[in-house]
Amino acid sequence: METQFGTTLLPNADDVRETITRLIDRLETSLRHLLLEVWDSPEHNARAEEKLKRIFSGQGHPDSCIYAAHDAMLNAALSQDEPGFERACLEFLQLPDQVQASGLRVRGLSEKELGPTACDLLRRAYCDDAGLTADLRAPGVEGTKQAVAKINLAREMLQTYAPDWAREFDLLAPQIYLAVNEDPTKSGFGGATVFAAFGSILVNSDKIDRLPTILMTLVHESSHAKLFLYHLDDPVLLNKDTERYTSPLRSSPRPMEGIFHAAWVSARMVQSATCILDNGFCGPDAEELRRQSTQASIIYQDCATEIQRHARMTPLGRQLFDDAQRAMSDVRC
Repeated sequence: METQFGTTLLPNADDVRETITRLIDRLETSLRHLLLEVWDSPEHNARAEEKLKRIFSGQGHPDSCIYAAHDAMLNAALSQDEPGFERACLEFLQLPDQVQASGLRVRGLSEKELGPTACDLLRRAYCDDAGLTADLRAPGVEGTKQAVAKINLAREMLQTYAPDWAREFDLLAPQIYLAVNEDPTKSGFGGATVFAAFGSILVNSDKIDRLPTILMTLVHESSHAKLFLYHLDDPVLLNKDTERYTSPLRSSPRPMEGIFHAAWVSARMVQSATCILDNGFCGPDAEELRRQSTQASIIYQDCATEIQRHARMTPLGRQLFDDAQRAMSDVRC
């Protein structure tokens, strides 16, 4: 993406759109290689070729389940899991020829709404290493209905008070999947974003009780997606995955990439909240938004301290961090 000085943190829909176009080109190239060269199944080649044409010949963006299918294929190929690779290729062929529908689409993470294959692929893509999203189920009908209404209202508020942030969000996360933990005793998760299901975010419908919480969740999760795009051509960080550091959001140490992400998305939460408040958002919800922004600022500062002490950044990584630091230097808690 465009990395002109001082612009990396704030919304820029044009740059995001251009980068997503490049990402889609890479996705098509990789899928063609995996399906038609690595798999190279004579009985399925024609079907795979036609499916790829249908997905990539139009103007729409591939659905997030297409990314999830690609991730399953790629992981199986890299691990030389031949049965798993065969299964992943067949799963891809079973998916509908989906492209993202225009506008925001909010659905439960259920077989009924997504189909069994897409639902399974997305569940696997969202399954995290800490076990927070390992046992998901969709909320009930009424819970889904209420969550959809709340999220649509939050999206409208974002458009009203922070239109630049809304335009970028529409590009980064046009699909939202709703889920809760199967085990109700778990502390749960607020949301999740993974590159393996690009174009979507996962939201815990039990955790979005107030409008400010939903607004910050949408910004938080879509900011992870934006940072993924910066990783396309650059590692950003040079720390090894085995290195562990203190994180304010986890009880156990975590890799520097997780801390960097936490800092960057927290800075974006603060900047978006400031924009919303400065543009006239008021009332009790404004006070709650201000409180959540202050908490995000504290998290940012804690993460930034660890980054300054231990992060080894590429020039792009340094720019991303410096832009965040400059933006946060004017924040008043």
